[in-house]
Amino acid sequence: MLRVSSSAPGLAADLADLTGLEPEPDPVEDLYYAVGAYTGLGPASPLTAEIVGVAVAAATVAMLIERSSFGGTVPHRVTRHDLPARSRTWPDLAGEGQARLTGRDSRPDVAWLSLARTSALPTDGQMCAVFAVDIAGFTRPDRDDDIRLYLHEKLYEYLQIAFDSSGIPWQGCFNEDRGDGALIVVPPGISFKGLIHPLPERLRGLIRRHNHVSRESAAIQLRAAAHIGPVDYDGHGFVGTDINFAFRMLEARPVKRMLAASGTELCLAVSDYVYRTLVCRYPSLVHPDIFRTVRFQAKNIRARAWTYLPGALS
Repeated sequence: MLRVSSSAPGLAADLADLTGLEPEPDPVEDLYYAVGAYTGLGPASPLTAEIVGVAVAAATVAMLIERSSFGGTVPHRVTRHDLPARSRTWPDLAGEGQARLTGRDSRPDVAWLSLARTSALPTDGQMCAVFAVDIAGFTRPDRDDDIRLYLHEKLYEYLQIAFDSSGIPWQGCFNEDRGDGALIVVPPGISFKGLIHPLPERLRGLIRRHNHVSRESAAIQLRAAAHIGPVDYDGHGFVGTDINFAFRMLEARPVKRMLAASGTELCLAVSDYVYRTLVCRYPSLVHPDIFRTVRFQAKNIRARAWTYLPGALS
């Protein structure tokens, strides 16, 4: 149960309105001390404040989603036109929560700011960065279901660590499971340069350590693809031509052959658009000359991509 500190009356009132919970004394202050003790940074550290803010925001958003999904009634002040929660979507709730929290006053409370930064699911073809990954040979005959479950769990663990340590907050993105891989959508407002660097190197490092301590059948090789384009969410999943294109790059035979021949942990493929507008404009991330162009055909698509093998030259 989330407890809201009475020492922050503005925040307490807002969280009580949004979640229907009654304020209780001193929980946020206690959380500051708990996080500070766990990290060794102390309760006054800016990083401690950020962690506490994200935790409070995540808990509040989870409650909003649960109440919306299971037909619970959202408090009157958070609803729009007095509609029941089940008829309203998560972007509606998030948008109204953000408007109320950021409009109440201008106090730079970190928890308010974290809630204000909560992303709404992309609709109406918003331009987003998409990052798709796939574990090579996931259904190989030497892998049983126990190994596949283990690899699936590790994939998400490594993705979250790599995203968070690359300046792209995992909790600010959206992900969709694809069985042997995943789709991550980086919404507008979050810089996605980290998808080019350092995310691939961070992922490679995590996979390299994993492979060092794993048996051969549990070793990971990962294909990854980055693209930018309009994305829609229809309530069931992410759809759009550019989503399809990212997965076409993942399945491109030249990309598969390159990863298999290299023996490296990861191969990144980026679209021609990403290469021209991001890689070439920011050569300090990864120099454009390191990328190799490949042409591929997948289903009804003929296109060009640019590939990069992190660590291949080290």
